[in-house]
Amino acid sequence: MQCAQLDKLSQPAARGGTGITMAAMSSATDSTLLSTLPARALLGRLLAVRVSLIAGWAAGIVWLDRGLHIPMPLLPMGAVLLLMGLFSLTTAWRLRLDVPATQMEFLAHLLADLTAFAVLVFFSGGVTNPFVSLMLMPVVIAAISLRPRWVWLLAAVAGSFYGLLLLYFRPLAVADPVAAYGMHLAGMWFNFLISAGLIAFFVTRMHAALRARDQELSALREKQLRDERIVALGTQAALAAHELATPLATIQTTAHELAREFANDPDIGADCHLLEKQAQACKTILTQLAARARDSAPAAQPLDGWLAALVERWQVLRPDAQIRLKLAHDRRGFTPPDGLEQAILNVLNNAANVSPDAVEFDASSSPEALAIEIADRGPGFSAEQKAQAGRVLFSDKPGRGWGVGLALTHATLERLGGSLTLTEREGGGTRVRITLPWSPAA
Repeated sequence: MQCAQLDKLSQPAARGGTGITMAAMSSATDSTLLSTLPARALLGRLLAVRVSLIAGWAAGIVWLDRGLHIPMPLLPMGAVLLLMGLFSLTTAWRLRLDVPATQMEFLAHLLADLTAFAVLVFFSGGVTNPFVSLMLMPVVIAAISLRPRWVWLLAAVAGSFYGLLLLYFRPLAVADPVAAYGMHLAGMWFNFLISAGLIAFFVTRMHAALRARDQELSALREKQLRDERIVALGTQAALAAHELATPLATIQTTAHELAREFANDPDIGADCHLLEKQAQACKTILTQLAARARDSAPAAQPLDGWLAALVERWQVLRPDAQIRLKLAHDRRGFTPPDGLEQAILNVLNNAANVSPDAVEFDASSSPEALAIEIADRGPGFSAEQKAQAGRVLFSDKPGRGWGVGLALTHATLERLGGSLTLTEREGGGTRVRITLPWSPAA
């Protein structure tokens, strides 16, 4: 029966289902990130540019109409600025939703800005307006953010607007030609400064956002690769557990008979009794694997009792190791999440492998979290190893180093919402801190 349940653990991964699923997730994730844009990274930047242009246009209209006494069509131009302001408020509200912006949505925003800008230029001199070249700004932004076909579409629209403004526009009523020429030169200079500033602002921010996205993709691929390796290890472990069930039962029975036969011999009898306890501990592990295959939820038990039983079971498996315990007195009911026991045992085994002195085990709890510190007096980690610990498989000493066990522990705690940190101890050695969110009321 136990072997049949263990078969359930190995069948999905053996069929390659998990690997295919992860590959599909990777493909879907890449597709999603390539076909959508983070709202705060793009629409937020575009909103900042739009608000700046609205403020600039408003100041320019007031300066021309009131300061230089050049009559301006205040009603239509004010209506356009008002619509752009309302559109900006709508965009700001949309950003609060924190929903990814699609390519089409971002293109619609750029088309709206380009159209509004062209209408404002129409009422302020057409192509004779020195700021007409700012119509290229949406095209520059699109070239950074959108697919080529949308960039070419926006470029065609901008070119069409420019062509229309060559023929149709409302000229500015400037009586003095010399003053008009000077204003045009000053406007070209100011336009250059604005264009350079806006391009620098948007391009640098966009490059930073794209770099952050690439880093997220790289981290996601690394995590999926690690998870695939762990799934492969889990498959092999399930197959090995299936094969071990029968010989373990034989070992336990034989050890029990030998312990009874050599009861009068303290040395042989004690060794046989230890062998029997080791076999029983291994059988308990297999029983827990079978229970997980049946999706059986573990029963709640006092936290300090669970920790004490866990350390006691580890002492049976590692009779040669020494440990100094410091357990918090906490009788609240604790339901151990799936994989947490093995994660803690992995860290204890790694610490015992490298520490010539006793391993220190310190557990504490708070209303929000469970914290466990395991300290050793081993050689410690290099800076590079600490940066990669739990993310890649490595080992200082083949068969004994912090390799697979630490990677499995890190993956388990990450899945449970916890964390694993490594710090150096004063006097040599490593301190591993396991933190797991825990709410007894929940």
